[in-house]
Amino acid sequence: MTTKQITIQDTIHNIHMDKPIDSMPVLRFNFTASFMTQLSSFAKIHQFDSRDDFKNAWKSWSEDNKTLIQDETIRLQQFGFTGNVHDKMFKSVRYYFRQKSTVPASQPPRKIYESMHKPILSAIDTQIKSIIYDSSISPADGFDSFCTEQMNLIIEAIRISTTTQPIYRDIIISYTNRLKKTYKNRFYNIRVSFAKKI
Repeated sequence: MTTKQITIQDTIHNIHMDKPIDSMPVLRFNFTASFMTQLSSFAKIHQFDSRDDFKNAWKSWSEDNKTLIQDETIRLQQFGFTGNVHDKMFKSVRYYFRQKSTVPASQPPRKIYESMHKPILSAIDTQIKSIIYDSSISPADGFDSFCTEQMNLIIEAIRISTTTQPIYRDIIISYTNRLKKTYKNRFYNIRVSFAKKI
């Protein structure tokens, strides 16, 4: 078992034992937000410098900001950081902040939610409530029996939900996957609500 694994296990154990946060080991030593802003600013100014120019600029910046660096070093050492703080700062500036984009990543377009056919939802709830007390029936077993019992209703729901004629195989597979996910979610929610009543 490696030291990192032991540290993570100890941390999990501390959380379960409700120990105060102060006694938990720090796994990642981050700079303060204000200090990271300073480092990021320096990195962007010298982003396209040659390696030697970058090192010279860093040396000069370090001299000008001695107090700031010293305060950050003391803070990290108080949290238990035992490495070379100045080296950590340089590597952050050179290899992280210099290459980090200032443009926020674009969010992928949100998928349009397609609601399930209401009679299907009603049939799912009715079937689940009739089998929920039988602990030997899994959600997968329940879904299989639902599909067998309600095949006509499922076919009708697929016809209503699609605008293409004829209905292609990939449409059926897509609808069945959505139906399975919906069934399992409702199965779980109904089981939880029934367990609370007992």
